[in-house]
Amino acid sequence: MYIFEAEINNKKVKLYTNYPLKHAATSVLRTLNMVSEKTNIFNPNFALNYGWARYFLSKRTDKNFSYYVVQTPDYKNNPSQLRTDDCSDALVIQNMQVDTNMKANVKRPEPTLYSDTILVLKEAVDAPDVYMNRTEPAKNGDSGWYFGLLNDEREGQHENDEFVTVPTSELMKFRGEALRVLQMPVGTLAVFHDNEMTALVDKDDNPLDFTTADDRKRSIAAKKAAEAAESAETEGSGDKDGEE
Repeated sequence: MYIFEAEINNKKVKLYTNYPLKHAATSVLRTLNMVSEKTNIFNPNFALNYGWARYFLSKRTDKNFSYYVVQTPDYKNNPSQLRTDDCSDALVIQNMQVDTNMKANVKRPEPTLYSDTILVLKEAVDAPDVYMNRTEPAKNGDSGWYFGLLNDEREGQHENDEFVTVPTSELMKFRGEALRVLQMPVGTLAVFHDNEMTALVDKDDNPLDFTTADDRKRSIAAKKAAEAAESAETEGSGDKDGEE
């Protein structure tokens, strides 16, 4: 478990994650610090909407020392009622969405909260080839996103009971990669094969750049190679120092 800390209004704030997501974690802590200049973030009723996620602060006491832990809803279980100290899911999804917006050169992302709803064709949930399309939200709390079957021969002919409206957090259970496009503008269409995005276009059907699974594998491999080289160089330097 990684722990990121910040001093905000003379109070210690800790954020826990299973991954070394330094940039995402410090971004959340920095935002909390900025918000604290205008409001009391240590109020038990305080909540920060940041990107797709929501963050809370929970007071803890350890040997007469008080500090605050950043919490998020428990997105994988019951986000409407449960919270967790592990911010991993929120930070990973934050990075996914930032990456997609940057690659697609989106100037003004359109926020979608984990609690905002998405219309899902039930038949598409387990289908290998699906698409997501964003239209203007019908009301507050509606993301505008539709999750449907690619090359649907019955498109426009489905009965109402063939659809279900669920929070966008439900995508974690059946198409996690789809979470990466949720901040994209109205008119965006994304195509997925299994859990991999294969196409992304804007409202005018212009293709947009996006990071593929192979791109991510190469990036991870390059990062590991760089870390290994740095570690080897450090060890070599230590050996030389010992010889001297």
